[in-house]
Amino acid sequence: MKNILLGINIVLLVLVGYLYYLHFHKEKNHTIQEVRTNSADNPEGKSKVAYIDLDSLQNSYGYYKKLKEDFERKQASANDQITALQKKYQNRAMQLQQKAATMNQKEQEAAMQEINKMQQDLQARKQSIDNELYNDNSKMKEDILMRIQSFLKDYNKDGKYSYIFSYEPGFMFYKDSTLNITPDVIAGLNELDSSNKK
Repeated sequence: MKNILLGINIVLLVLVGYLYYLHFHKEKNHTIQEVRTNSADNPEGKSKVAYIDLDSLQNSYGYYKKLKEDFERKQASANDQITALQKKYQNRAMQLQQKAATMNQKEQEAAMQEINKMQQDLQARKQSIDNELYNDNSKMKEDILMRIQSFLKDYNKDGKYSYIFSYEPGFMFYKDSTLNITPDVIAGLNELDSSNKK
């Protein structure tokens, strides 16, 4: 997901650079808006670029918030499982260490094997839980991305926009808020989800 967003943001940066180039290489009385409105591909002067603010989308899109809450519950449960296993391992290791002085050689070897096996089991379970959480998180992000893309395809069926980018704070220094379609997208996605529930 980060790679997709990075790629989209790089393309956006290139387009901004191109617009900057157009701005300073046209006659001085032309502005970026005039270049945009006088384009042969865009005779009505409609913007061909728009963006969605990802932070706002994540904070206001009901389906995303529900999936995120479910994931956070799974994550908390997984952390509880790992903590319980670690506690069990530590308690058993402590018991065996306390008995170590009274054990013979064979019993000490068996105790070491038991501790090693418990440690391996703990590591394997932790790795399994981490993989499961990673896969769940990836599926959640893919699901959200597919829903947004599907919605945007319908939203832009009139071809009003050539590009719709995602915006993340810290990547761009300036953005024209008139190109922000986030409220429309949030309202549309939430409405679509509520109508699908009926």
